[in-house]
Amino acid sequence: MKMNEALLSQLKNTYRVVENDIGEDAKLSAKGMTFRLRTFEAEGLGHVCLLSMSGMLGLMQMQTFVLSPETIDLPLLNMDRVSVLSRKTQMVEFYRTLLTPESDDNFAEYMWIKNKDTDLKDYVSGEHWYDSLLAPYSYAKVSTGISIKRFDRTCSEYMREYIRRCRIEKPCSKEEKMEKTRAFAQQLIDEGGPAVSQFRKLFGDEVTSRIVLHHMYGLPL
Repeated sequence: MKMNEALLSQLKNTYRVVENDIGEDAKLSAKGMTFRLRTFEAEGLGHVCLLSMSGMLGLMQMQTFVLSPETIDLPLLNMDRVSVLSRKTQMVEFYRTLLTPESDDNFAEYMWIKNKDTDLKDYVSGEHWYDSLLAPYSYAKVSTGISIKRFDRTCSEYMREYIRRCRIEKPCSKEEKMEKTRAFAQQLIDEGGPAVSQFRKLFGDEVTSRIVLHHMYGLPL
């Protein structure tokens, strides 16, 4: 099972998840790259986006899983897996789009998951405007020749812990939480990031704004 489908299945074990109809945006193609998009609402939690890309005649594959909480004050979760031939890159990013500061006392379980893979090489992508929002327990590794099951295990453990926290956190204001998410998403559009900048080159400003704001993060246009 691919990363996105495995994470969605894991989420469905706890939440009722309903898929959205996103029409023609479900498949977009340009310059030899094909993007497939699915979005969902997890009742009592928030918005979920599954994005996959295939390029270089299938030699390059990317999967992105985004979970944007709407009623619980937890970080925005973004998981990316990129495969180019035998080279695999795995990122698990937690963006602190929080209404209240997160206590360092809550890091232990996440850090335990991260530290299990200290033998793997860190993935370094350069500096970005959003680096200050990344939680310290975020994960970025690159490797060749390892079983993909190892990255699958890491993603599953992060997801398990995230779901556990969702279940025990107190509800927050949906309106305030989504405004925090909107501020992050709009800055991502305005200032860019590796994936968003590439998307803009392929599809233009209008499509990029719709994909990022509405489909990726579940925000009304």
